[in-house]
Amino acid sequence: MVTLENLAKFKEYLYIIESRLLKKYFEAQKEYIHCKEGCADCCKHGEYPTSEVELVYLMSAYHALDNETKKQIIANIDEIKANREANNGMYKCPFLIDNKCSVYNNRTIICRTHGLLFYIKDKDGNSRNKMPACVNKGLNYSEVYDIEQKIISPEMWEKSGIKAEPKAYNISREALLDNDIVRDMGVEFGESRALIDWF
Repeated sequence: MVTLENLAKFKEYLYIIESRLLKKYFEAQKEYIHCKEGCADCCKHGEYPTSEVELVYLMSAYHALDNETKKQIIANIDEIKANREANNGMYKCPFLIDNKCSVYNNRTIICRTHGLLFYIKDKDGNSRNKMPACVNKGLNYSEVYDIEQKIISPEMWEKSGIKAEPKAYNISREALLDNDIVRDMGVEFGESRALIDWF
């Protein structure tokens, strides 16, 4: 169970990672980022891993919504559950209404980082870059991503005229849920599940 104290710590943690890390990273990579209001590609096909404390924070925004929006979200949840198996477990986020996040200010960590190039480490400690999925639709980082070779292309970067180097950051979900700041603050995330599995 998420306590009010832990929820307060989580909110403070979100403020820290957004103000100290994410804001800086998005600014440094802004020439590669094509996210804008109404572009909801990242919200239409995923599992949206969500920890218990993230869910509580998300639902606090849900409870403040008008009744019609709540009804639409409930209908979305029912539709996802009915069709999830046919869609290989992937689904449109139930909180997406008219291509906008209805709980945007309380969105999860994975939603806050989406759009940036990041890296993950395998069990041997080797880093591997992960592109935002929208690169395949000509969006984020598409100016420098060679789709056939599945790499950031130095030649494409040179041709792009973009001065900022395309850079991968250590902002995987795993890294953001388990780091020195989390441990120092004593934030407890609780169990994690695919978003729809909480309902």
